[in-house]
Amino acid sequence: MRTPEALMSLVDYGIIEEVLRPLMSGKEAQIYLVISGGEQRVAKVYKEAQQRNFKNRAEYTEGRKTRNSRDQRAMGKHSRHGKAQDEAAWRSAEVDAIYRLQAAGVRVPVPYNFLDGVLVMELVKDAEGLPAPRLGDLSFEPGIAKRIFDHLLVEVVRMLCAGVVHGDLSDFNVLMGADGPVVIDFPQAVDPASNMSARKLLIRDVDNLHRFLARFVRGGRPPPFAQEMWDLYQQNLLTPETELKGRHAASERPTNTRDVLALIGEANRDEMRRRAATAASSATSSSATTPSRGRKVEVLMTPPRGPQQPSRNEPPRTTPAARNEQSPRNVQPARNEQPRGPQGEPGATQPRSEAASDGPPRRRRRRKPRGDAPGPGRPGPSH
Repeated sequence: MRTPEALMSLVDYGIIEEVLRPLMSGKEAQIYLVISGGEQRVAKVYKEAQQRNFKNRAEYTEGRKTRNSRDQRAMGKHSRHGKAQDEAAWRSAEVDAIYRLQAAGVRVPVPYNFLDGVLVMELVKDAEGLPAPRLGDLSFEPGIAKRIFDHLLVEVVRMLCAGVVHGDLSDFNVLMGADGPVVIDFPQAVDPASNMSARKLLIRDVDNLHRFLARFVRGGRPPPFAQEMWDLYQQNLLTPETELKGRHAASERPTNTRDVLALIGEANRDEMRRRAATAASSATSSSATTPSRGRKVEVLMTPPRGPQQPSRNEPPRTTPAARNEQSPRNVQPARNEQPRGPQGEPGATQPRSEAASDGPPRRRRRRKPRGDAPGPGRPGPSH
């Protein structure tokens, strides 16, 4: 047989030695009979999302988490990367469920390898060593059908204790092996602790088993085994050894819609307050880190200076008396220097009294600054 393209990588790695023939085709995967590890095994090749006809897929993927937060956000946004991660999570969900159930003692096919979206696992055989048929393709005596039903009901209890609800359990997802029924197909398995539809899916699985039993055993209304085991699971009283009695008393107390609506309204108000507080904190943090867009003001910071260290750009401070002394009117010529006239000639502007005298020049009396001397109309200093 020509090797399918999906199995080429496993052949190159030596995981699959030979591909014998197609064994089964389901709604989410194609099963091939292969030689791996020197014995006959099956290789499950998962179909692409557009080729699967699984309905209400979002109902099964609710509550599934990935270890990478970036992948989880991408899956929530349904981006290209998120869709690829979602598809990978759908394929690996069966491997995770099989390992968990195998550890819990549930009879499932033994997994060997999982590579490039292909799961290599045990080939379930019948008493003659041939591939085991599906339970829905066989006929049984009423007593044997009842024993098979009881056995599968115990398997459902063990799966629920292990945190797995099959979600698509029926007589066509059970193989009748030489050692008894073997449950297969777990891509749509859900976690009852995080999936809101787990109870509904559990009830549907048990109802499908009841329909299988009704084909061979005539009886009345089936007991509410699913409701009983779910109530025990919620009360943390369900164990793999629990014997179901088929008795379940539904709550007859009328639902108070007013209280339910009040709780919903209170939850909505809490959510609105939480969002408002988040928005306010975000606005505060953004205003603290973002500069204002108003008028730009430039502030020049100058170092502090002492009382006797004037600034370089600031002129020295003088008193009024010093200013008057530095005024050109009060500047007197040197004692030995002759005053010069407009043409720079000595003696041109010499006073007549000093030029006419033959003796030494009379020493002039220094006048007080004009601003301090009394003048006409100004009062003199008071004594």
